[in-house]
Amino acid sequence: MVTAFELVQRSSELSGILGGQVGGNMFGNANEVEAAATPTDAASVPVAVMVQGRFGRLRPLDAGRDAATLFRLSHDENTQATWVDMKVGPFTNEQAFAEHVAALVADPKRAFFAVDGPNETPVGWLCLMEARPAHHVVELGYVLYTPRLQRTGLGTEALYLILRHVFEDLGYRRLEWTCTVSNTRSRSAADRLGFVFEGILRQGLFLKGKPCDICMYSMLSREWPARRAAIEAWLSPDNFRDGRQVRSLSELATALPEIHAISCISPHQRK
Repeated sequence: MVTAFELVQRSSELSGILGGQVGGNMFGNANEVEAAATPTDAASVPVAVMVQGRFGRLRPLDAGRDAATLFRLSHDENTQATWVDMKVGPFTNEQAFAEHVAALVADPKRAFFAVDGPNETPVGWLCLMEARPAHHVVELGYVLYTPRLQRTGLGTEALYLILRHVFEDLGYRRLEWTCTVSNTRSRSAADRLGFVFEGILRQGLFLKGKPCDICMYSMLSREWPARRAAIEAWLSPDNFRDGRQVRSLSELATALPEIHAISCISPHQRK
């Protein structure tokens, strides 16, 4: 059995396997990451770019190229479950969905990244939004994971790539994650990745005709190197046997004191 610490150690020997075209060497020195994550000037405004991983990649979402495929993958027997916690949707037809995607891509205040599988077919998207570059704060939101992307290595890797891009390429110090109180999938994902729960914004948003309580999570640039080590250890080929994980991400995170000693734990995580 490979121990958690062996996985973390071996991850440093896998330089380049998951290295992105934008992020450079995935397994860089932690001190260098800290230096890059604490700039003195304003952070860069998010713009969708290509970020390569091992399971797949992130790239700019393209309405003409991606809408038809994403509509088909997100409107099937799982349609209700896919869209129940989203701000909009589901959509009555492909044209309505394509028009919505076109509007998303055209919004200069949001950067939408398509999540491509190994065959370069889109299976979801991620979005950087509500950026406050002068304060080094940005939000990861409006995330669409179709059933084909959920509970996969690519699903975890896509989030890893966007986190790395935010802290190491764009120079943000705080990444926010918000979701409705009832969105258990999103809350579990935030907990799993090591985001810190900060509280509930009572009736923080009006969604689909009703006021909703919103959970606020965050991750800081100084916390990122430890989070990164745990996620990279989970993504390492050594952590999989016959396609199944050897150690869960939570186990690997617990094995690293920097992650385990989080001062604020989500009530959802305690359940």
